Amino acid sequence: MAVKEIHKNKQSSENAVAKPVEPVTHDSRQEIGRGRSGIVYFHNDGNGYDLACKVFDSRGLTKAVQWLLLGAPNPYMWNQDAAECAKIRRNILNLLVPVWTAGEVEVADAKAVVWNPAQTTFELQTRFVRGRAASLDHSLRTDRDDEAVNLWRRTMPELRTHLESAGFDGLLWQAGIGNPVALNNFLLEPVSRELQTIRGEKSNERWVWIDLESGVPAIFPVSPAVFLRYSLAHWWRLGRPLFDDVDVSRLANYLHSNQQKLRLALGDDAYETIKSEAIRLGEHQLKWKSAGRLQSSIQYRLAQNEIDERQAAYYSAHPLRWIISETKRGARAFRSVLHRGALWIWKRLIRIDFSKIARNGWRFLSSQKYREEFVHRYLDRGIDHWKKRNQLSDEDVKILRAQIGAPDSSVYVTDFGIHIAIKPAVKAIQYWALPALFAFGLLSGQTMALLIITGGALGRSSYTLWRVIQSIKRGSERPWIALVVGIFPLIGNLAFPTQMMYSAGGKDQNLARFMIDDGFARIGRLLPVWGGEDTWTEHAFNRIPGNFTRYWAQKRQRH
Repeated sequence: MAVKEIHKNKQSSENAVAKPVEPVTHDSRQEIGRGRSGIVYFHNDGNGYDLACKVFDSRGLTKAVQWLLLGAPNPYMWNQDAAECAKIRRNILNLLVPVWTAGEVEVADAKAVVWNPAQTTFELQTRFVRGRAASLDHSLRTDRDDEAVNLWRRTMPELRTHLESAGFDGLLWQAGIGNPVALNNFLLEPVSRELQTIRGEKSNERWVWIDLESGVPAIFPVSPAVFLRYSLAHWWRLGRPLFDDVDVSRLANYLHSNQQKLRLALGDDAYETIKSEAIRLGEHQLKWKSAGRLQSSIQYRLAQNEIDERQAAYYSAHPLRWIISETKRGARAFRSVLHRGALWIWKRLIRIDFSKIARNGWRFLSSQKYREEFVHRYLDRGIDHWKKRNQLSDEDVKILRAQIGAPDSSVYVTDFGIHIAIKPAVKAIQYWALPALFAFGLLSGQTMALLIITGGALGRSSYTLWRVIQSIKRGSERPWIALVVGIFPLIGNLAFPTQMMYSAGGKDQNLARFMIDDGFARIGRLLPVWGGEDTWTEHAFNRIPGNFTRYWAQKRQRH
């Protein structure tokens, strides 16, 4: 009954925006996010209702994958039936998901699908969610560390169970099956006191599923088992890659079998709405999915005004000529990409001020003050980045910045800065100087490969070994921990923060822990395909230091 009351409350608040939303013809709206399927803008409809407008898009590697597997770029861009499916799916799940999750998860429902003539693409206008992503792990936060874990390991698997039983096989991808990027499809939204009273819960936040539209077909899961049992299995069954497909017959059977429960939870009107919307979903999906690769390609060019109706009809009747035309177009596009890439590299190279780099390099080598300023700026940028993402409070920022210049941590902080500073030079040697030496016959292939693989470790270890020798001469603490950690790839740049953690002992370790937590989170953000901000990849890497610290703390307590 609580879900029914929530639904009634939402219906009354939406009456004010029942009229169609006018299409926009400009790009002056505030961008609030982007992903593989499109760019999202904030927009107010003029009636005081805030919208998140998803302008469907396709570019780069994502576009290439779509061409290869679907025959055309993102179908939501140009296929009105596909765009309508996106809207209908959201609005069906907007009613079903709160029932499945007892109100713990909601869906950002869709208000309208409109054509955006400025971008020559469809856009989906949905409810704007004023929420935040799951909290990253760090030493100053103790109350929200398990948000990402609970979402990934409990909430999303439970949601996928219901989605599968109701026929939403394609939506499992956006709900996280083998897809760590899906974690950032969910935001925590504050819950009003009125809704807390209705739900009878103490929680003042709930998860909202904000992105249900895929950018690529579900064939790149991180898990081989998911690839075999989900991606390939559905590809074999459908005869095409799975892309946000809904088994409408299974959905109809689900609605019939659970009619009493759904009528009780939502009310008769909402239940009948779901039934009618399911029929509409089936009609639009049939039109969308029945178009083969050839027709998808032709219709995309037609939507982009690159051909007219007469040409579309002609090429539909002469598919071989269309294939030849598209092959030529693809070759021209590939040459254009290579040309633009080379031009971009050339422009970047000629803009490099080598004299400035040399001056700054000398200042870095000769001035302790400059080295301290360099690393302080680097750490400040990292702290600012976390603050802008609402991952640090104002008090957290004050604590960390106060420790940056603390006397007991300044030595190793500067050493950390030197490891960061030498990284560009090491990369330049690895990927430019070494191949050049190999090309001139001054280096063997095996030696070049070995130096490229171990270059980062050699650069870091050379400096750290010098610091060890220097410490022995002075009779001060030897950074042996930093020397060992610096050998390893990926985490080697965290050698001196790790040394700081070890040296601090029982003293305040917040800055060192933050540097390590941030370093691991950076690895998760930079990993290709499955990485990025607010993904499970970033959270999984970010939690490694904390999990390791907590494990050893528990082990010491037991002994």
